[in-house]
Order: sequence, then structure tokens, then C-alpha cells
Amino acid sequence: MDWAKTKNIFIMLFFLLNVFLSIILIYTLNGNNITKDTIDDARQALAERGVAIICNIPDFNGSVGTLTYHDAGFDKKKVIENLLGDKKSSENLARLPNIKYEDKELSFPDQYSFVFRDGSPERTLHDLNSAENVLNLVSNMLKGTGVPVTDYHLDTVEEEGNLKTYVFKQKYKGFWIHENHITVGLSDKGIAYLEVRYRKINGIINSKKIMPVYQVLIHHHDSIRNITITRIDLGFKEHKMEDGSRELDDIPVWRIEYKNQGKKQNKFFKAYDGTEIE
Repeated sequence: MDWAKTKNIFIMLFFLLNVFLSIILIYTLNGNNITKDTIDDARQALAERGVAIICNIPDFNGSVGTLTYHDAGFDKKKVIENLLGDKKSSENLARLPNIKYEDKELSFPDQYSFVFRDGSPERTLHDLNSAENVLNLVSNMLKGTGVPVTDYHLDTVEEEGNLKTYVFKQKYKGFWIHENHITVGLSDKGIAYLEVRYRKINGIINSKKIMPVYQVLIHHHDSIRNITITRIDLGFKEHKMEDGSRELDDIPVWRIEYKNQGKKQNKFFKAYDGTEIE
């Protein structure tokens, strides 16, 4: 037997084994997921506080950056043409912040949003019994305006009297973008109210470690108490500073949707340190 050759083979095998074990150790220490036992322990601790959680607790434990935007929004002139049906006057009307045209009103609170009210909505041939069909109708109404309606997804539905309100929010790389939203007020005749906010997304930069949501829930022992949590997700939101100004980039936030006296409400927490924000 060639002992020198055998010795070299064993040395190589031990080297490869050490590399393999090192990779496993690094993965374990830096993994982006929390263990099931940890999540179960958190559920139990919260249950003792009267917190019922009827949804999944995300086990994400990685890093997320801040969301940056372009200055671009939508084509204001095209919005006026599509919603008011006045192509001849759209250029002059685009200079106005508030427009009244017959039974319709259109206002532009800022360069990234508009609100449309229709006093006499026309009946539509569209079947509006599903959120998908409602969004398809909105997509037709906003065709050519630059608003990427197909990037918006159903967030909530509420009914009050004869008005059914759908809220759609944009999703980007799997994250909810809470500031970019489409709110549709649907009467028995058609769309009576439409509010749109859209600012073009640039990307996500400066990734940083976030606080796992189970830690956020445990930490807020005063405000997270005697409630039923129905949804937890990770997204981006504007953050108002103490002086009233807003940060230029949207920050990652954990959204906690819960029921309070039968009504759904939301709490938002900064994902970096768990601080509650508006």
C-alpha cells in the first residue's frame, strides 16, 4: 500500500469535510428564517396576553433596504382626457388643481395622486362582481396614463350601504407598497369614486438587517394585547419625522392587521427597530 498517497487522500477528505461543516455553520448562523419552535413559543407568549393570531407569522430574518422613487408619476393630461372625455380642453384643464365637468369632479392633491368623483356613473357592460373585474375596468379607464394598474393587487374590500370600496396596492418584488394605491368606490351603477396614487419606483438600496416580526410583537406588550391578528406582511411606507417632514425614501415596515370590535385596523412598525409609526 502507498501510505504517502493514502495520507494525501485522507488529508483531502478531512479538508473537504471541514469546508462542508463550515458552510453548514455559516448557513445556520446567518440563515434568513426563524425556526418553527421559536414561532410556536412566540404564539404561546402572545396568547397569554390575549392575542389570537389566525394567520402565519412570517419567519423572515434577513436584510431589506429602503425604497427609492423617480420623480415621474402619471400623465395628467391623459387622465383628464380619459376620465372627463374632454380631449380639446385637456391641456388648459391640466393647469388646474380642481376640475368640474358636468357631473364629474377631478382633483390633483399633488403630482403623484388624483381623485375622481362621478355624480352619475354610467352602467358598464363589465361584470363587477369580482375584484379582478373591477381592476380590469380601472385598467381600461387609465389606459395610456402611465399608471401600471396590473402591478396593483387587492388589499382590502369594505361595504357600507350601497357603496363597496376596493383598495388595491402596488407590489414590487413581493413587497407591498403602501403609498401607491388605487381606491375604487363602486355603486350599483358603476364607479362613483376613484382615488389613485402612483410614483414610479426606482429600486431598493442600502440593505440592512431587520427585526423579525415575532420580536416586534413580543416587544410591544402594551399595544399588542387582547386583539385578533388577521394578517402580517412586510412592505414599504413613508415615514413622517418628528418635525413633520418625511424621509425621502420609503422604509420597510411590518404591517399588523387586526380586528378591534369587529372592525379591521392596521398597525405599522419600522422593520429596522420595531418602532410603531403612523
